[in-house]
Amino acid sequence: MNLPVSLKTIANVLGIVLLIALVAPFAVYAVPGLVGAEYSFVVLTASMTPAIAPGDVVIVDERDPAAIAEGDVITFVRSGNEVPVTHRVIDVVDGPAGVAFETQGDANGGPDASLVPGENVLGVVAITIPYIGYVVQFTDSPLGFAALVVVPFGLLVLSELWTLFRARDGNATDGSAAPDGDEESAAAGAGTGAGAAGAGAGAAGAGVATATDPDAASGGVSVDSVVGAGLVLAAFAPYSVYVAVQLRTALAITVAIATTVLLLAALAMWAAASGVFDRSRSSGTGTATETGTVADTGAATDSPAVTAPDEPPMATDGAGEVD
Repeated sequence: MNLPVSLKTIANVLGIVLLIALVAPFAVYAVPGLVGAEYSFVVLTASMTPAIAPGDVVIVDERDPAAIAEGDVITFVRSGNEVPVTHRVIDVVDGPAGVAFETQGDANGGPDASLVPGENVLGVVAITIPYIGYVVQFTDSPLGFAALVVVPFGLLVLSELWTLFRARDGNATDGSAAPDGDEESAAAGAGTGAGAAGAGAGAAGAGVATATDPDAASGGVSVDSVVGAGLVLAAFAPYSVYVAVQLRTALAITVAIATTVLLLAALAMWAAASGVFDRSRSSGTGTATETGTVADTGAATDSPAVTAPDEPPMATDGAGEVD
C-alpha cells in the first residue's frame, strides 16, 4: 500500500539517500567486491598528488600484466617490502623474465629506482575515493572505534527499541478500546443469529480500518519500501559478517555491525508499520465475537425445539392422509 506523499515522506527518502551516500564509500572500501575489485588501500604519502592525495582510498582491480599500458596507475609490492606502492606506469619493458614496468609518482622528480616485475603488480587503480582514509585510520584507533562505531550504533539500537515499544504500547491502547465497539455491535444485532454474524463481520472490518488508518495518516514510507530495504539488507548482512570475520579490520566490523543493526531496524519498522501486533489482538477479538455468534445461533435454534411439543401430534397412514 503506497502512502500519501508528504513533506515527512520526502524527508524520509532524502534521509535514506543521504545515509546511502555516506555509507556506500566505506562499504566499498571494506568490500571491494561490491564494485568488482579485489583490493582497497589508504594512501599514506603525497607522491601521487594531485591525482591521489594522502588520506584518499584507492580501489584496485586485478589485471593481466600484459594488458597494462603506459599511463595506467598501478599498485604493486617491492621485493622485501610488503607495503604496497601506487605509482603511474611511464614505460612498459619486455625482457627475458617477462614484462616489467617503469613507474614514477606524479609528484616525484624522476622515475623509481628499479623496474616492477609483472608478478609484483597487484592491479590497476579503478576508483579513488577522497578523504575517507582519514576516517578509516581514526576508526582503527580505540577512541575512534568507540566514537564512530560503539556509541552511534548503541544509540541506534536504543532508538529502534524505543520506537518498537511505543508502537506496541499504542497498539495495546487501540486493542483495549476495540471490545467496547464489538459489544455495541453485538447488542445491536442480538435479534437473530444472522444479525449477530453481520455485527461480527462489521467489527472485524472496523478492526482492519483501525490498524490501517494510523499508517496512512503518518505520512511515512510505505510498508513495501521497508520490506524491499529489509530484503536487500538480509542479502548483504551475512556477506558483510563473513568479510568482517575474514579481514578483522575495524571498518569491516563497522560495516557488518551497521548492516545487522539496520536489518533489525527494518524488521522493527515492518512490525510496527504492518500492524502485526494489532492483527494479533484483532484475531483474539474476532474469536470471542464468533463464539458469541454461535451461542446466539444456538439459542435461536433451541427455541423451536421447546415450542414444538405444544402442537398436537400428527400421524399418517402411509397414503399421505392425516388421522
